[in-house]
Amino acid sequence: MRRWVSLMAVMVACLVGGPAAAMVGEPHLEHEIGEAFPDLTFPGLLEPGDYRALGLDRDSGPLRLSEIPGDLLILEFFNRYCITCQRQVPYLVEVFRRGQRGDLAGRVRVLAVGVGNRPVDLRRFRQETGAVYPMTSDPLFERWMELGDPGGTPFTLFLLRRDGRWILADFHLGLQGDTEILARARVMLEGRVDLSRRAGTDSRPEHHPPLGLTSDERAARARSFLSRVAGRPVEVERLVVEGIEVYRAREPGGPALDLYARISSRDPVCDVCHAVHFLLAFDRRGRVRGFEPIHVTKFGNEPWSREDAERMDRILAGRPMAGLRFDPETDAVTSATMSSALIFDEARRTAALVAKLPGS
Repeated sequence: MRRWVSLMAVMVACLVGGPAAAMVGEPHLEHEIGEAFPDLTFPGLLEPGDYRALGLDRDSGPLRLSEIPGDLLILEFFNRYCITCQRQVPYLVEVFRRGQRGDLAGRVRVLAVGVGNRPVDLRRFRQETGAVYPMTSDPLFERWMELGDPGGTPFTLFLLRRDGRWILADFHLGLQGDTEILARARVMLEGRVDLSRRAGTDSRPEHHPPLGLTSDERAARARSFLSRVAGRPVEVERLVVEGIEVYRAREPGGPALDLYARISSRDPVCDVCHAVHFLLAFDRRGRVRGFEPIHVTKFGNEPWSREDAERMDRILAGRPMAGLRFDPETDAVTSATMSSALIFDEARRTAALVAKLPGS
């Protein structure tokens, strides 16, 4: 009961954000219950012992989900800075240990994936929390985006072995106790789960966190932002590149400038946090020219201060977007590591737009 009250207190504390930021709701998953799950590949597990813990007869090398033996795989996506993920560790430890003995031995496997975390970050997380179960990292959000940017962690998927493939049997966003996880596992292992549920055959629209700004308001924000970056008043021209809205700066009544902006929105990497919305300026060389928050939060979902925004602007300005890597030791705004990581990831992904920008 105390754990539940504590979690509710954290959630209530997070409700201080503004109207542009909605609490995370239903997860956004690109895959259906009953479908074969994609054979996700990871560069390697955290430690040599993690391979043996997954039932593999080796201690190094890349890992594909299809290599993992067993009848049920509990696949948890988490972030080391997520409070709820930290609270879930002892529960997942118990699930992992129960899966190594008795009638579950060899049948239930556990793998945790650190979203936006490097291996060095996960080693610290393991030391701090006692998370003894197998781990791997997804530092560039690649596997996370393959799922469809689900919208928060901990995000737990239950995969059943069927005809030699992993089938998506269920998923859950948020905290789960070991009793609940193990109960779900047994129901699935006993075949008492409906894998015929489908959301329909129609293609689902791409998910974007709600920004709450009209087209005119977005253009006005982009014009004000690009004028600040350029150091003088500019007009903006709206472009659509690969389905993404981009604004190009122009001299008032004159030619286009080598200065662009996009409004980026990303779901949080925590189940009790808000989405982040911000402006990013860049040029045709693929370099960041400026940053400005629309709604970005830090611990407790407090909005970034002017000093926070200026710090991120200084960190990013002048850096090439392609190959941009986030280092929490040097690149994070204080108490906003997860938001900072998302901003870096969006900047890196924006690099792909540069070559597709139309001519003036």
